[in-house]
Amino acid sequence: MLMNRKTRELLKYLENNIVNLNSPNFNFCPKGLVLFGSLQNFKDYVDLLFINKVIYVKKYKEELTVELEKENYIKTSIEKIANKYWIRKSTLKEFYSKEILLNIKEVCKSEEYTNHTLDYFRQTLNTRIFSFVRTDLKKTIKKQYDFIHTNGFPENTMNINRGVMTANAGDSAQLLFVSRAILIGFNCSNVDVRSSRYDSIIDFNGKLLRIQVKGLSDASISFKDRDRGGQGIDYKHERNVGKRISSQECDIYVAVDRRFGTCYIIPVKKFIDPISDDIIGKPINISSLDIYKENWTIIEEVAKHY
Repeated sequence: MLMNRKTRELLKYLENNIVNLNSPNFNFCPKGLVLFGSLQNFKDYVDLLFINKVIYVKKYKEELTVELEKENYIKTSIEKIANKYWIRKSTLKEFYSKEILLNIKEVCKSEEYTNHTLDYFRQTLNTRIFSFVRTDLKKTIKKQYDFIHTNGFPENTMNINRGVMTANAGDSAQLLFVSRAILIGFNCSNVDVRSSRYDSIIDFNGKLLRIQVKGLSDASISFKDRDRGGQGIDYKHERNVGKRISSQECDIYVAVDRRFGTCYIIPVKKFIDPISDDIIGKPINISSLDIYKENWTIIEEVAKHY
């Protein structure tokens, strides 16, 4: 296939820098800035090349699967494969996870999974209790089965730009919370003004509670806004540095697991305000916040002290 000079330059830069890109501290040199405009543009370019090959080259997915089989499915080998095929390591890891989970569906059938899980409850619960809840358990287990092979709600199957997807994912977390709150019975609505320091409002017995919502992308959260960044933005400027979350701007902080819709409902004044400035931006493992996991009674508690 014939390529113009610009395309050849882009591919040559990728070839020379793929190992560097997949290393912990990637050095985006001035030449890369000239060619791509920003580091994010470079990452998007690499991902787009990969996505196009996955879609249009039939044997490409099979070839990548064989490579992982040769490495005995060892996760640390993904970087080596990614460098060989000019793929971002994180993108390839995500691809492998999706493909393997989908393939499990061919091995583990719905009926078998449901029966095995029911057997666990049958052996664990009192016989009469199990008999009482058996039908409800079976329905729930069957519904859970579909989420196993997609690792929760499917994400970005349309392969849109990663930067756009990040913004859209934030909106999805916000809307997930509003939907969950309404389903539970709260009078809840979205706040459309993006400059607002809160995202949603709950009217609890005439008291308006301000809710800030953040989507969970991994196993940790931070109680500080992210620095504003991007092409042409000085992320070190005071106006662009992320601010700590406090009860001056919102009453409740909700972390939403976008994959499954799970909500961590955290009272800002009681839990976040006392955190000192020197550790407010450090990630906190979500497992340490189980007391707030799906704890919707927090909303009533905050309203009482409003």
